[in-house]
Amino acid sequence: MADLPERADIDQLRRKARELLRAAAAGEPEALARLRAVSERPTLAAAQLAIAREHGFRSWPALRSEVENRRQFADWQLHAGTGRAEAQEITLGRWSFGGAGTIEVEEGELTPGILIAGPEGASLEASLAVAEAVVRARQSQRWLPELRDVAVTDDQGSTRTLRLESGYADSDHRLRFDVVCALDSIPEGGSRWLDVQGRDTSVARLLRSSLAPVRVSGLSPAVGSPAERELRDTAWSILLDYLDKDLPAGPDLKRRCRDVLAQTATLREGVLADGASPLPGQFTRLCTALIRQRPPSGLPRGWHSLLSAAGRADGPRLHIDLDTALPPVDGTAARLNTLASWPASWNLYLQATPDWWTYSPDGQHKRDAVTVFAEDDLGGLYISNFGGSRGHPGYAEIKLTMRPRLAPEASLLTLTFASETQQVTAEIPLAP
Repeated sequence: MADLPERADIDQLRRKARELLRAAAAGEPEALARLRAVSERPTLAAAQLAIAREHGFRSWPALRSEVENRRQFADWQLHAGTGRAEAQEITLGRWSFGGAGTIEVEEGELTPGILIAGPEGASLEASLAVAEAVVRARQSQRWLPELRDVAVTDDQGSTRTLRLESGYADSDHRLRFDVVCALDSIPEGGSRWLDVQGRDTSVARLLRSSLAPVRVSGLSPAVGSPAERELRDTAWSILLDYLDKDLPAGPDLKRRCRDVLAQTATLREGVLADGASPLPGQFTRLCTALIRQRPPSGLPRGWHSLLSAAGRADGPRLHIDLDTALPPVDGTAARLNTLASWPASWNLYLQATPDWWTYSPDGQHKRDAVTVFAEDDLGGLYISNFGGSRGHPGYAEIKLTMRPRLAPEASLLTLTFASETQQVTAEIPLAP
């Protein structure tokens, strides 16, 4: 069996298949023997299959896929390095600060969350609890805080001011706002801490995040058939809506489940008719349990973990930098920047090149180019929800909100980035 060269070229392999076919047509014994090892008919498809088998692959498409994966991985290694000027955008580093308490500001109490800095700028995500009298005094349903009395000072004594970029009121608590503020200058990557200063002597200290040693796999084929992945993603969508209370037990949940159960029945009669996949039965049990509001049984362990975590807000507060590039998945390259955990959920911050979205041929519809989910070392499953983006020339900054809350006892996370055909994983240690 011949080893496939690390930088194999699919066009060169096609030429070898044509040469093999010509040699067999000319009656060369060795060429005829190679073709007859895979087929009785001397065709180009048989020659390609012979080449694939001689390199240890079961089919020509499998060989072609491996060559493409290797090419993409080589391009990614070059793209993630410093050898190409045009790769500069995606290799720009990010660093973060987190772990602060609450301070007093003019509009109420500000709780800084995570401050992420990079060469283009720095922004602080925070939660603001506003006194009802303040909102009433503004006499506007669209009022947003200004945070004019907040400054950020680093361990070198340099002070920066904040400017409100965006903010919105919490749907469940109209007196609480989630805000994003930009700093007027970028904190140095070597800063050990930042003090967020409010009114009088009120100070909250943000500590520099530690850097996690992320372990990245190579590209591999996506797990499951397209029909199985479609059904799995639908189940996850219902679970996510259930976690977010968008589908409370009642008519809407029943209607959604009935629609998908009809889809499941169609799949059972079609592409999943062999009964080998447990997903249709698991999905039926999930919907039955949700509709009847009873403990489910016979579900995958990860689905159980999602349901048991619903309503829980005991996740650990942590913030770690990742600074790790992933191989491109069907042309979408991601660089992991930061992971930040809160009591009820956790966020993943990353960069995507050339974009995070893929569009329909008519350009009217878009969806995520890859599906992102995570599993911990306890069997817990986490589903991603788009949390916002910021576009730049050639790439985008992406925030994913992961649900449910991070299990307090978990010590390892495995992130999976999957397209319709490929996937890559990244292992992130949560404990030092």
